[in-house]
Amino acid sequence: MALRCQTNEPAAYEDLVAVMEKPLLYYAMRLTGDRNTALDVLQETWIRALHGIQRLKDPGSIRSWLYRIVHGIAVDDVRRKTLRERAEEVRLDVPEDRETFRADDAAAIHRALDELEPKHKEVLTLYFLEEFSIAEIAEIVDCPEGTVKSRLYHAKKSMRAVLTGGYYATK
Repeated sequence: MALRCQTNEPAAYEDLVAVMEKPLLYYAMRLTGDRNTALDVLQETWIRALHGIQRLKDPGSIRSWLYRIVHGIAVDDVRRKTLRERAEEVRLDVPEDRETFRADDAAAIHRALDELEPKHKEVLTLYFLEEFSIAEIAEIVDCPEGTVKSRLYHAKKSMRAVLTGGYYATK
């Protein structure tokens, strides 16, 4: 698909968006926690991809390249919001009562993902939902493979705690 875009083949960009829009939006939502922000991240991703696809050296890596773009934009957005919140000294209240969900309930898993730290939410999404390898995830999030493995371990442990009704604070 990248080669088609690089040669400016008609409808190549439309095809790329059709295939990648939903998974990239889901990933952006997992990172940002907000659909509107995720849509903004996705829009900026497509702008950067359109301008940068000609420089993509390995057309076979387009999928992970797009995820790296989403990651960078989303992380920058989360950092900006965190700095703004600290500057305004906004305190977020964590609800005391937590719902208990069965692990086989897909909706519960998605809600439980929202309870995790961004770095844990990110690796679980990339590994289990997007089916990237450890090496690909390391490239996307720009960290060593060992760090990805460690994050996956702790993310699964945290997810288990949330799903079984254990307390897990993200803030």
